[in-house]
Amino acid sequence: MIVDLQPLVGAVFARKVGAEPVSEVGIRRYVEAHELESPLFHDRAQAREAGHNDIIAPWSMLLTMAMGAYWKPGDPTIEPGMWPPFAWGELSLPGGEMVTSEVGLEFFEPLQLGDIIHSEYRIARVTPKNTKVGSGDFIDFEINFTNQHGKTIAVERCTVYRYMPHGHGEDVANG
Repeated sequence: MIVDLQPLVGAVFARKVGAEPVSEVGIRRYVEAHELESPLFHDRAQAREAGHNDIIAPWSMLLTMAMGAYWKPGDPTIEPGMWPPFAWGELSLPGGEMVTSEVGLEFFEPLQLGDIIHSEYRIARVTPKNTKVGSGDFIDFEINFTNQHGKTIAVERCTVYRYMPHGHGEDVANG
């Protein structure tokens, strides 16, 4: 069974900062790759007419802009199959498998040029559960995304099931 995560409920367990500010080049490349045609992403006059100071980034670009750098000069070489620096890696979550069962995002402010995205990760609830696939915990996470001024851009709520598949607990524990 997964270790007791109840003491972590409500506490911030990770803080992350996006690798770079939202930029016109970044927006253009993202919009191009996703073929997004909204003039808010490329036409300054129309963006201002809609009440923005300048062009804005698509909502869907938030998680990209919230990601830290995968690698920087001086870091060791990234090994094949290595995961990016996800916040979950800062928790010691025993168990062999993890699956996301629910994700929801609530947006409050658009991503603007120059925004640097800061993320705070919390565990909102932990529910132990034995299922057909294994024994573990449903973990509800809440991630608050703010800009460099502390203004809330969005809140993500997601649920993951972290578990040990049936029949593997003893094998893993005895190693």
